[in-house]
Amino acid sequence: MSKQVLRWLTIIGPVGLITVIVVSSDLIASQEIQVGKLLLTLVLVSLVSSIFSSWVFNQITEREREIQKRAAQLEALNNAALSLITELDLGIVLQKVVDLSRDLVSARYGALGVLDDDSTAFQRFITSGISEETRKKIGAPPIGKGVFHILMREGKSLILNDISSHEESYGFPQHHPPMRSLIGVPIRAKGKVIGDLYLSEKQDPFNPDPNMLIPFTEEDQHILELFATQAAIAIENARLYRQVQQLAVLEERQRFGMDLHDGVIQSIYAVGLMLENILHRVEKEPGSAREGITDSIRSLNMVISDIRNYILDLRPQHFKGRNIIQGIEELTRALRANTFIDVDLVITDVEPHIISPERTVEILHIAQEALSNVQKHARASEVDISMACQNGHLLLEIVDNGVAITPPDLHRARGNGLRNMQDRAAALNGEIVIGPRLEGGTEVKLDVPIR
Repeated sequence: MSKQVLRWLTIIGPVGLITVIVVSSDLIASQEIQVGKLLLTLVLVSLVSSIFSSWVFNQITEREREIQKRAAQLEALNNAALSLITELDLGIVLQKVVDLSRDLVSARYGALGVLDDDSTAFQRFITSGISEETRKKIGAPPIGKGVFHILMREGKSLILNDISSHEESYGFPQHHPPMRSLIGVPIRAKGKVIGDLYLSEKQDPFNPDPNMLIPFTEEDQHILELFATQAAIAIENARLYRQVQQLAVLEERQRFGMDLHDGVIQSIYAVGLMLENILHRVEKEPGSAREGITDSIRSLNMVISDIRNYILDLRPQHFKGRNIIQGIEELTRALRANTFIDVDLVITDVEPHIISPERTVEILHIAQEALSNVQKHARASEVDISMACQNGHLLLEIVDNGVAITPPDLHRARGNGLRNMQDRAAALNGEIVIGPRLEGGTEVKLDVPIR
């Protein structure tokens, strides 16, 4: 049944009922219907019924508009929350927060002030509804004084339908669009206010005239406070995502630094020793020197290849394709070839492919760094290398008879080498012990699970 039909029924029903009552009363009292009295009664009843019906249905219409408005706000709030959840870029999230808040309360202008760590000033100020050209003309963004400071100081929502009348109003800078009303809501995360939402100039959503402005209400405040809760979650998620990205970049840089130190730089150092050795043999052993130069060129080409792979964001190729036995044997041969150290290698119960290629590269980098330290600092004449599998673990020991490493050296982690060895061992879920021997010299013991 339509509202118009109901409206007529609220008028006709009482008139008909009163007519029956009056007629029945006249017939009972005098057996005669008093027409004048009946007409006067009907007019009065019709008038009263019309007034009452109009009032009732105006109230119903008003309530329907409020319900429609509330439903539209709740739907907009739900859509706004869903829109924020799908975004992880912090800059986009902040802009979306202020854009969506404007839509929720039909505000012409909006702004989001992101607070600094002390919550005393704006770190960032994002606007909505103001053109880029106007924003440039206005100049520097506010830092959180005047009316803005009220919300910052008190941390509570506020509604000002006449900004200029407030005692803390400073007015607006030149070229700033006129704003008469303001609603502000804090955004809290983990109990701390991280930003403030400001909306100005509420437009009537049921009036097509854009210049028709109406006051902000407590319902607007309530819907914005609900949205601020969703916005805080989205902002924190975006911040965490950014932190994870930054951490990943730092970890990748650290890995590059480790690989450069353990791979490329060590290879260049080895080539330098080879050329230094060749320098002493050029005149007496030209044939052998020529072969040494050829080997040096080959090694330099490998270094160039590794550097190129870094540029292309790839790992160095020095140990790729080697199994654990091949890699240790290659490092042993290199140490023998580049020094006068007596190197002894013993491998027990180790299958070539028992360690995955990825873990093999890490273990070989550790071994390379340990042997490089012997070559550079130990002044040793003998090095014993042993590798064995035992109870699901790979055990690698490198022992020299040179100058013993001292606790201060370990504490300072001289250079990056020792620290890189420890970090790589930890990444393999293994343990590494580096220290002096009782008999003199240094020992390195690496214990890593096979899988």
